[in-house]
Amino acid sequence: MKTSVKQKLLAMISALILVSVMAVTVLTNQNYRADLVAQSAESTRQLLEQLAINVDTYLDELFRLCLSPYYNKRVMEQLELTPLSAAAKLQKRRIIEDYLSEMMTLPRGDILRAHILSDEIYSSSKTRYSADIPDDYRRESWYESAMNSSEAVFVPAHTETQGKAVLSVFSVVQRLNSTRDSTNTLGMIRVDANYNGIKAVCDRASTGQSSGLYILDSAGNVIYANDRAGEALRGALGIALGSHPEENAFTLVLDKAEYLVSVQSLNVTDWRIIDIHSMKALTTASTMARNKAFVLAFLCAVLGVLVSVPLVRLFLGPIFRITGLMRSAQGGDLTVRASTDGHDELAYLARSFNEMLEQIHAETERNNLLTRQVYEARYLEKEAQYAALCNQIRPHFLFNALNTIHLLIKTARGDEAVQCIDMLATLLRGMVNTGREISLGAEMKIVESYLILQQKRYSSLCYTLPQVSASWSEYLLPALTVQPIVENALIHGCEPKRGSTRIDVHMEEMEDELRVVIQDNGMGITMDKLAALKEALLESTMEPSVYDAGVGLVNISRRVKLKFGQQYGLSIESRPGEGTCITLHLPTKGDTPCTEP
Repeated sequence: MKTSVKQKLLAMISALILVSVMAVTVLTNQNYRADLVAQSAESTRQLLEQLAINVDTYLDELFRLCLSPYYNKRVMEQLELTPLSAAAKLQKRRIIEDYLSEMMTLPRGDILRAHILSDEIYSSSKTRYSADIPDDYRRESWYESAMNSSEAVFVPAHTETQGKAVLSVFSVVQRLNSTRDSTNTLGMIRVDANYNGIKAVCDRASTGQSSGLYILDSAGNVIYANDRAGEALRGALGIALGSHPEENAFTLVLDKAEYLVSVQSLNVTDWRIIDIHSMKALTTASTMARNKAFVLAFLCAVLGVLVSVPLVRLFLGPIFRITGLMRSAQGGDLTVRASTDGHDELAYLARSFNEMLEQIHAETERNNLLTRQVYEARYLEKEAQYAALCNQIRPHFLFNALNTIHLLIKTARGDEAVQCIDMLATLLRGMVNTGREISLGAEMKIVESYLILQQKRYSSLCYTLPQVSASWSEYLLPALTVQPIVENALIHGCEPKRGSTRIDVHMEEMEDELRVVIQDNGMGITMDKLAALKEALLESTMEPSVYDAGVGLVNISRRVKLKFGQQYGLSIESRPGEGTCITLHLPTKGDTPCTEP
């Protein structure tokens, strides 16, 4: 949907009023909300600190209860004795279990059972349900933890079924050492308690109706939880605590609801007290004030629009007329002109619009003419350059082939001369059929035919050629690309050198290009000439070549660059007296296949 300047201006005025009032409202609400949350967090922190002190005191009483055997001389003496008779064993059990029964008479309803684990298991319980302590309790993790610690060890909370009731029970285990030799372990004392004692301490802490209070151990087991939070919130709380292990206060988002989480660690154990407050309940007052301010901002924006409508219509009239003329010019009518009455900015805009139309018309005509001329010139130039390069190559190849046949006839080797003429005819027919492009397989056949012809002249010539795979046999490249390189290696590298001559041609398929490598054992190239040749091979210009040694490497490289791009062409390495290696770089993807000669 298109909107006019008038509509945009009215929208901007309304938005300015609306955004200004809303920005002030939002900033004020954020500051108020932040202060409110900070005050709530501080109040909760103080409450949790006091609650942590109360829970620490409760747990410390359990610790002292585990140390009480040290104050009973008879119990410690019995633990150090090893009874030999049944009567002695019965006496030991009577003394220890009487002591445990005395512990059960303490006015603490949360203590369920007490056990001393030594040569046997001695127990006393307030209920008729006994603890499930296995015979091989020494393999239990809590036993091993207590053996390795001089402090009391907590056994994680677990549930026990006692009739129809299900209790959440936790245990405290303390290692008992001999009073005569502290390195001698006499056994363990284990006290089982339900969480009613902790619940009584926590229930006295008032955290509000919109909050939840939890006590969790290090394994994430729930020691205490009030009934104000659901299972989903408890699960999300466990994940959030893992993500904020060191933070005492952070926010939690669940189902688009935000909660303020406060954490307080206990001093005597690895338990943590967690309080969760609903941010919605904390910020109810600030939310109501913000909503009222939003309504006020909307009313102010509506009033601003009503006042601005007649003023905007009066001011924008000339602009609307110029806009209509612009639409006509956009449709192709460059003859329209705007009225230039007046001396204000709108009149200047109209005059500039008229001048722009005149300039656009003139520039359009001139650009069309230049574009047509440049395109035609470049097309003709490229066609002429390509034809010139091809014409440089064909006469050179024919001269060398005919010269070889001439030598064979002069030496009375008529059969071989006839064979060479047939091969030359085949090569010429292939060049005529393929035009300016030839397949890689056909190019290698031309190279092979050329080397066979040259072998008639040079008996010491040896060569190797690659076996072109089916995937590369139809690859298209400019005709007579590889053969002139081989000819150059033979004439300029190997002919001046006495002895055997060897030319090796092989292909290397790389990830981003195909390489055809031609290597000879000829005279090589001097350092100065090699440097000049490398520089010439890198030239991308298509000016006529300054090298006039038959079919030059520079012309071949330029022909490949013209066909495939500047990143391809020839590269050369040479050592004087050892030979020369020329690499033809081609793209991995060529043109579509052509008809073989």
